[in-house]
Amino acid sequence: MDNIKFGRFIRESRQAKGMTQKQLAELIHVSDKAVSKWENGAGFPDIKILEPLAECLGVSLLELMQGERMEEPEIDRKEAEQVVADTISRSRQEDEWKRRMWKVRLLLGACVCGVLYLICVGVGYLAGHKDGQFPGLLPGAAGGAWYESPVLFYIWAGILVILCGAGAVYLLWKNESIREVKIGRHKVKSLLTILMDMLVVFLLHTYLANIANNEKQLAMLPEAIPVNAYVTTADGSRQTGIFIRDKLVQGLLDSAYVDKLQMDVRLKAGVDRVIPGQWHTLNLYLEGVNCVEALGCIKESDVVWNTGEDASFLQGTEAKCIVSKKLFDRRGWKLGDKVALCEWYYYREDESSPELFANPLQTVECEIAGYVDMTGKWDERFVVPPDVIVPFHAVRKSYAEEEIPFFASSASFVLSDALCMNAFKQEMKELGFRSVSPTVPDNSLNGVALNVNDAAFIRTAEHLRQVIDTVRAFFPFLLLLIVGVGYLVTLLLLQSRKNEMALLRSIGLNRRKCFRVFFVDQLTLVITGVVAGSVLSVLIQGNYGGNSALAGGLVGVCYLAGNSLALWKLLKVSVMEALFVA
Repeated sequence: MDNIKFGRFIRESRQAKGMTQKQLAELIHVSDKAVSKWENGAGFPDIKILEPLAECLGVSLLELMQGERMEEPEIDRKEAEQVVADTISRSRQEDEWKRRMWKVRLLLGACVCGVLYLICVGVGYLAGHKDGQFPGLLPGAAGGAWYESPVLFYIWAGILVILCGAGAVYLLWKNESIREVKIGRHKVKSLLTILMDMLVVFLLHTYLANIANNEKQLAMLPEAIPVNAYVTTADGSRQTGIFIRDKLVQGLLDSAYVDKLQMDVRLKAGVDRVIPGQWHTLNLYLEGVNCVEALGCIKESDVVWNTGEDASFLQGTEAKCIVSKKLFDRRGWKLGDKVALCEWYYYREDESSPELFANPLQTVECEIAGYVDMTGKWDERFVVPPDVIVPFHAVRKSYAEEEIPFFASSASFVLSDALCMNAFKQEMKELGFRSVSPTVPDNSLNGVALNVNDAAFIRTAEHLRQVIDTVRAFFPFLLLLIVGVGYLVTLLLLQSRKNEMALLRSIGLNRRKCFRVFFVDQLTLVITGVVAGSVLSVLIQGNYGGNSALAGGLVGVCYLAGNSLALWKLLKVSVMEALFVA
C-alpha cells in the first residue's frame, strides 16, 4: 500500500467532511500528531483503527485501503433495467422485513410478558403473599388445580413460551443476514449452553426450595410444638385451687392468642337445701367447667348422655349438669331428672391468707344431662373428684347476679399462633399477668402469674429463622453468580465464532444489528434450557409455587444479562483483526 496515496486520500476525505486533524483524532481516540503523520505519509495507522477511521471519513473500508474512491461505470439499458428491477425487489423485501419484524416483536413481547408474570408470582411469594399470588394475578389459583400441578403449570407455560420464541426465530431466520448464524452448525456449543442453563435452574430451584421448606416448617411449628400456658401463683407452686380474678378470666376469653382455653371453678353443694349448722348436708363437690377436657382424664365418650345431649352445653349457661355414677345410683336418679343444688362458694377474708371460708351462692334446679363413672379417672390435681359438673359460665353468671366477686380456680390454654409470642406476652402483661418468680415463696393462692412453656418452641423457631435469614442473605450474591456464569460461559463458547461476527460486520451489519442476531440465537437456547430445567426440577423436587416460577424466571433474566455483556464484548473486536486472524 502506498503511504503517500493513502495519506492524501485521508486528507481529502477529511477536508470534504469539514473536519480538522484534531477533530478526526478525537473521534477515533488518537492524537492529532498521529493523523498528521498519516496524511504526510510518515506513518500508517494500526489495523484496529482502519474500520472506525473509514466510518468517520464516510468511505468504505475497501476505498480506504485502496486510497481512492470507486467510481460507478457506465451501464447500458439492459443493465439499467436490471438495476431498477433489483431496486424494486429490494424495496419489496424491505417492506416484507418490516412486517416480519412487527410479528417478531409481538411474539417476543409475549415471551417477555410470560417471564415477567412468573417473576412477579415468585416475588409475591417471597414477599409473603399466600401461594405466591398478587390479588387478581392468579385468578382461580385458590382452588389450585392448574397451579398446583407441575405438569399443567410448567409444561403448558413452557410450550407457550417456546412456541412464541420459535415463531420469532423462524421469522428472523428467513432474513438473509441471519442465515449465516445457525445453531445447527454449533451443536456441541448449543447443547452445552442448554445443559448449563438446566443445571443453574436446578441449583437455584434447590436453593429456593430450601427456603420454602424452612418457611413451611416455621409456619407449621406451632402445630408441631404447641405452646401451653397456665395461670399459677406468683411463685409458680400451684396452678389449681387458686383464685383468678374475673378481669383476668375475661381477658383470656377475649384474647385472639388464646386457644383451647380450659377453666374451672370449685364449689361446695348440697341437694335440695343446706341447713346452717348441719354441715353434713353440704357434702357434694361441684365443679364448673367450660369443656370436658378441663376435667383431665374424662372424655366425652365416657359420659352416658341423655337423648339429644352432648358436652356442648358446658360452653353455655344452661341449668344442666353431669353427675358421678356413684351419686346417680345412690340417689336413684334418672337421666332428664331435675335436682335442686344448693351452691356455696369459697372465699377468703384476707387475700394474703390461704384460709378458706364458704358462703351460700344460689340454689339452682339443674337437669341431669348425663352421668359418668369417675373412679380413678379424675385428674391428679383434684384431691377429691367432683360429684356434680355444671357449666362454668352458669356459675359465673350466678356470681354476677348475686354481685359477688368471681374467681376461677384454674385456667390453662394453648397459644393460637406461637409465632406471635412477643405480641401475646405484651398483651398478657397489659392485662395484669406477671412472670413467675420461683425464688419468692407465695402462699396467698392468688392466680396472678402466667407460666408459658415456650422454651422448646423458641429454640426451634430461632434455629429455623437463623437458617432462613442466612440462606436469604446469599440470594443477591447468587444472582450475581448466575450473571457471571452466563458471561463466562458465553465468552468461552463464542470465542471460536468471532469470524462469523466479523463476516456479518463486513457485509454491512452494525454492532447493534449483529448483537441482535447472536442474542436471538442465544435467547432460543436459554429459553429451551430454562424451561427444560424448570420442568425437571419440579418433577424431581416437587412444585413450590412461586419459588418454582421464580427459579426459572431469574435464571433466564440473569443468564441473559451475563450473556449480553459477553456478546457486546466480543462484538468490540476489530473486523480487520478478526478477519486477519481467521
